[in-house]
Amino acid sequence: MRLTVYTDYTLRVMIYLTLKYEGGAVATIDEMAQAYGISRNHLMKIVNELSQSGFIETTRGRAGGARLARAPNRISLGEVVRMAEKDFAVVQCQDVALEADCAVFQACNLKRALRRAIDAFMQELDKMTFEEAVSAPTVAASLLRIGDEPVPMAMPAPGSGRKGVAVKLPHRPSVQRRQPTAKRQ
Repeated sequence: MRLTVYTDYTLRVMIYLTLKYEGGAVATIDEMAQAYGISRNHLMKIVNELSQSGFIETTRGRAGGARLARAPNRISLGEVVRMAEKDFAVVQCQDVALEADCAVFQACNLKRALRRAIDAFMQELDKMTFEEAVSAPTVAASLLRIGDEPVPMAMPAPGSGRKGVAVKLPHRPSVQRRQPTAKRQ
């Protein structure tokens, strides 16, 4: 079984908003699109559906954006995947909208085994919250450039004809290396 790209992007949006949750900041669609390298149009559809489903709150306007509607430890991956993934039929005979087109349909247990596998998959996703989904939130935020603010440059002297500019400097996460431990004898 493979989740759709739509579901993948939906989970990415939720993870992004989880990383911004503690600070109470909103995230814009443009910000998320740039962080993940995803089409803005795809994210607009996803944010709209997440909002209509009550997972996120959105506000319009200059200071607008999206934020989680509940704490990330109260939203399971399973409930979001169920919202985003419309079809869990792994084989044709599981799709109730289609007529069974298999000679052994009446005598086959494959569909039951696949149904149990899907149920087990979803039970695992139900156990994990978005808070638990990111093992190293500080590193994830750094990789997505969450919290990078424009650094103001010195303003030029009045009358010089030059303009001041704010730029984002590249940020590289610092990696802490483990110190070797003494061997026990």
